Amino acid sequence: MSSMTPARALLLVTSGIACLATAAGALVGLIVAGPLAALILGTGVGAGSTVGAFLVRRRAMAAHARDRAAVMAHGYAEGIAQYVLLIVCNYEAAVFPRSGPHGVTPDERAARRTDAYRIAAEEEVPHRVREAAADVLAALDDGDHSRSVAAQAALIIAVHEHAKQPVPLPPGR
Repeated sequence: MSSMTPARALLLVTSGIACLATAAGALVGLIVAGPLAALILGTGVGAGSTVGAFLVRRRAMAAHARDRAAVMAHGYAEGIAQYVLLIVCNYEAAVFPRSGPHGVTPDERAARRTDAYRIAAEEEVPHRVREAAADVLAALDDGDHSRSVAAQAALIIAVHEHAKQPVPLPPGR
């Protein structure tokens, strides 16, 4: 059995409704006027419900595709915000190494700095996260540990608040 995707679930539900409507139309026709009316009414209701199910299914799948795209974009922005936090913390570990002043080579520090600036400047990074990351990077470049800790706390809060935001769904629902 194939997996239950939204498209498959909607197909099963609309097919079931069409079958039930066909059976109900045939039953009403049989009770009211006999077998010929049951055949005519069942066929008419079945055809109408099948067309209606097809139209409803197309609209629902189009809305599902729009909503899925919005959720995917929000999820990507959340993931890249988390990555900005990670890469900034990685650069901070190079600026203030715990193993002493000779724990990180200048080349490694420069590479981490380049990565941090490159990732923080990505277009998909949420604006508040980008601003908070810029504050942290500026403090790290100045070598100000207390300012970088405060800015890093603001970056963590910005990433967390972005993750808590509801997904902005497109209009037309």
